[in-house]
This record gives sequence, C-alpha cells and structure tokens, in this order.
Amino acid sequence: MKKILALVFAGFMGFANTSKAEIKLNPYPQSVKENGDSIQLTGSFRVYGFDDIKSNIIKNVIDNYRINEDGILLRIGTKDSESIKKFKKKIPNCKEGYYLSVKDNEIVIAGYDNRGLFYGLQTMKLLIDRNSVNDRGNILLPEVEIVDWPDVAVRGVVEGFYGQPWSHSARMKLIDFYSKYKLNTYIYGPKNDSYHSTPKWREPYPNKEAEQLKELVSYAKEKEVDFVWAIHPGRDIKWTEEDRDKLIYKFESMYDLGVRAFAVFFDDISGKGTDAEMQVKLLNYINKNFIKRKGDIASLIMCPTEYNRSRRKVETHYLETLGDKLDSDIHIMWTGDRALSDITYENLKWIQELIKRNPYIWWNYPVTDFSNDRILMGEVYGVDPSIKTETSGFVSNPMEYPESSKLALYSIAGYTWNIDSYNAKQSWLESIEWTLPDASEALECLATHSSATGVEHFPRKESENIKLPAERFLNNFKKDRSWNENDFNDLYNEFVRMKTAADELDLSESNEDFISEIHPWIVSLDLWSQMGLEVLELAKAIRYKNTLVYNKKLRHLKILESRIEKNNLKVAAGSATLGTSVIKPFIEEIMKISIE
Repeated sequence: MKKILALVFAGFMGFANTSKAEIKLNPYPQSVKENGDSIQLTGSFRVYGFDDIKSNIIKNVIDNYRINEDGILLRIGTKDSESIKKFKKKIPNCKEGYYLSVKDNEIVIAGYDNRGLFYGLQTMKLLIDRNSVNDRGNILLPEVEIVDWPDVAVRGVVEGFYGQPWSHSARMKLIDFYSKYKLNTYIYGPKNDSYHSTPKWREPYPNKEAEQLKELVSYAKEKEVDFVWAIHPGRDIKWTEEDRDKLIYKFESMYDLGVRAFAVFFDDISGKGTDAEMQVKLLNYINKNFIKRKGDIASLIMCPTEYNRSRRKVETHYLETLGDKLDSDIHIMWTGDRALSDITYENLKWIQELIKRNPYIWWNYPVTDFSNDRILMGEVYGVDPSIKTETSGFVSNPMEYPESSKLALYSIAGYTWNIDSYNAKQSWLESIEWTLPDASEALECLATHSSATGVEHFPRKESENIKLPAERFLNNFKKDRSWNENDFNDLYNEFVRMKTAADELDLSESNEDFISEIHPWIVSLDLWSQMGLEVLELAKAIRYKNTLVYNKKLRHLKILESRIEKNNLKVAAGSATLGTSVIKPFIEEIMKISIE
C-alpha cells in the first residue's frame, strides 16, 4: 500500500523578504518553463510514493522535513512507479534525468531512475534554499516545469594531485558538495597517499585509515556519488605473478570496505613500469579475474603513462598498443595536448584514433601542484562542447586546498551538466557569492587577481580590469615619465579596492574553513595593494623630482617586498603568490625604472 505522508520543511525562517520567486539553479536545467507566478509553501507537504524509493534518497533529501497533517501534495517516483504513472511520458529518456513540476496544488518529481529522482529532489531543495519568504513567513516557489538530464554521463573529481592529501573531514564535505551540484564521480588517488602508491600499495590500509575510507565509500553511496579507488603501482611494480596477486589482494581489501569501482594509474613513472605490453596484460587480467568475476563492479579505469600528446613517444607504439590490445570496456584517461591543457575537439579526435575508444578526460584544472604557491580562483573555460559525445567521462583534478577548489568545481558541475546554458563569467560570480555570501565583492577582488597559472602554454585571465591601464601607464612612464590621469586613477582605485577587500575578507565569518585556507593570499592581497599605492606615489616623486618622497617610498617598498617574501605557506615552499600577470610586473617595472 502506498504511503501518504505530510512533511514540513524545517528551518526555512530567516530568509529575506521578497514578493517574487526566482529560478536560481546550478547546474541550470535543460528545459525550464515558468509562467511568472509563484506558490506559497505554508510549511507542509503531503508526500505520495515513498514505497518505490530507495531509502538513501529518502534519508538524504527528505530528512529536512517533518511529519504534518496538511500541505501541498508532493508526488515522487521513478519511471515505473505507480505514483507518477500519468507523468511517465514527461520524463526524459536518459539516465539521471528527471521531470519536476511545481503548481499551486501539486509538486511532481519523477526520475528516469533513482539517481534522477535524487537530482530532481536536489533541484527542489535548491529552489527552496535560494528563494525567500514573504511578509507572512511563507516560502515562495516559482510555478515551473523542468525537464532535465546531464550532457556528460560521468562528471566529477579526481583527487590525483601531488602534495598534502585532503583530510577525511574535507572529503566528506566535498561529497556533500558533489551531490548538491550533481557531480556523480569521485576518484580517490592522491599521489602522496603511500597506500595508494609506492611504497605501500601492496599493503592493506591500517585500521584507522581503512575505517575512514569505509565511511567515505558509504557516505558517497548515500549521496549518489560513485566512489572510485585508484592504485598507482608503476614506480616499483615487478611484472610477476606475485605482484599481480598482491594488486588483486589490495583490490579485494578495498572491495571489503565497500568499493565498487577501481582505477589503475601508470602516470608519472619511468623504467620497467612503463611497458605497454605488460600494463595491458595486467589490466586485462584484472578485468577478467576481478572486475567481471565480482559482477557488481563498474568498468575499470586506467591512466596511461603517455597521458597527453606531449608525452607521446612514437617509437614505443605505447598508445597504439593500448588501443589494439587493452579490453575495449576499460576506460583510458587523457589530459589533452599537455598535462595542463584546454580540451579541444581536434585533440579528442586525434587520441580516439590511437586508443580506439573515447578518452576519459582527466582535466588538470584547478590543480596547482606544479606551483603550490598559487591558488586558482578565476573563471572556468577552455573545454570544448564535444566532450558531450567524444568522451567517456570527465573529471577535474583540483587543488590541495579543498574549499578553494569548490569555486572551479561549481562551474565544472554546471558546464558538464548543461553545456549550452553555461556562461563562464556568470557561473564564476555565482560561485563567489555561494562560497562567501558575507564578503562576495571582496572575494571577487581577490579572485580577479589570483587566477594566472604562470604557465605560458596554459594561460588563464587575471587582472583583466586593470590590464590596459597598467600597460598604457608603463608605456607613457617609460617614454617621458608622464601618464594619463584616467589610467592613474583606475590603478589607484583598484589598489584601494584590494586593500579594502583584504580587510573585509579578514573579518568574514560565513565560511571560516575557506578563510583559514586562503589566509596567506589575503595577506598577500593586502601587501600587494600597499605596494601598488606606494609605487604610484614613487612614480609621482620621480616625475616631480621630489627626492624626499622618493627615498621614503622606495624604502617602504623594499620593506613591503620583504614582508611578501616572508608570507610563507605552511603547505608549500615560497610565499603566497598572486597578481603575477599584471600587478607584480607593473610594480617591479616602475621600481626598476626608479633606480636606473
């Protein structure tokens, strides 16, 4: 017998007053139809269709509600559920797709499958969370009809960077984040986990770490995130039956912890481990004698030694060997033309010819293990829309800074779900507002000046708002020690904005973990703002031949330089770096001119 329950949304009080509901969603749905009207949720729902739904969906989405006798009807189910039978034709014919309708007398959430239903319920939660209450204290929801599905089937994150692995608590929070924004895959493969890589990949995890991984796997399952555990054996693997069996044994130990998806990484190695023939032999053996024998494990994933075009050695026929001999159902990861690379249609077609399958994209952004003094918080762009049809999966390799990585992951989630609706600038601004609601303008300022990779072949936009004024100022100053007053004012105002932003960020309380993580860059923003203001005064002193001010400003600039050098990071060598595209070169050039 179907259950008809009434549930109340708890904790909705405290929103600002408004008179109109808005559609504010990430990822943005494929199809949204609204009539401009809103409904008022007085606080309760009658829910129909529980018996057909997996318990984890009820637990994770409905737990925020309580039982009540009255309220609007909330009808939920999957495509074969009796509860939503008359809406079956409206459900998109796509895994993870869903149909959601909000009307004055009924809310319908119908998923193609359980995960689709889960995502539909998550969308409803976002509609509630991102709307407000009216003067009567009632939540306003827009009357809307949504038909939604993902463009990219496999979307998520690979924790595959060098450096300090994420903490257990950070991983748990990130799984919440993935689930909320419809990222469905998390690959566990931190290079500095010695039980993932050399020297202890053959050994099972100690009890404490094993229990944490077990909890992580279980939590990911509850949140509809596919947990993939990866091993990285290539640095010291011996192509023997003994090592093969030890790898299988390690996978068995992870299987006992609940893992149902596996990967083998052969990236960043040298020596005998790079042998394509031996890699294929091992992987095909694992595929036959472990993956398929178990019967409940997802397709195997491998990261090749030649994982981008710049690493290809034509004479080895490495990639061709994988394409010809590796079981066709094993995914092969790929980073593009280089380790840090835009993902282009041309490159995708190029690698398909060699590996004879669609590549599984490992996108090295916003990772900073190549330069740990940086923190990348700029707009997300550079991935061709053809990933929708020309790849078998797409995962981002983030930074060792988990909270800061969410800025980029927010946009990656939006892009991979609905490519056509994605707007890089808009998504970036939304991610900033979501990350730090009490200081979003200040964070936008910091992020504007903290987005350059410093890698010539993979540039990211930074300090675009003052790039032209800085260039013009320098050109004029070099020529005859003059400048355009508008350029001077633009630079002056931006340096003041940086100073104010640093002070505001220091006082922010809406995301303490994030502020703690980025604190070195807040200090750096403050110091570079002072440098900028002082270097403008130095330029004036040079122009007007004021020796006293010149000496004073130059001395202070040297002091600020020393303070920047001493703003050391705990997790990386060197100081917290930002402004390397425009601000730092501008200041350094003025100082260089001043002592010529």
